[in-house]
Amino acid sequence: MSSQLDTLERPSDAEIQDALAKAVRLYAERAAERDGALPAFAPDAATATDVMVTITAMLKAVNLQVFELGMWQAWSGK
Repeated sequence: MSSQLDTLERPSDAEIQDALAKAVRLYAERAAERDGALPAFAPDAATATDVMVTITAMLKAVNLQVFELGMWQAWSGK
């Protein structure tokens, strides 16, 4: 059961979106510096479902299809 305090401490949609966008930009920059050799996070930091939900939303946000992701990975060798 959620308390009023839990609701007050919960970030807004915009705050989550801003944090995710900043994290994506920072990760991409750092991964590029290391030629892609940067794990996204620790193995137990997120579930497969968490990742799939987030990736799906991210692909939709930039109007990409899974096929295009696969082609980019094949062409870039990443």
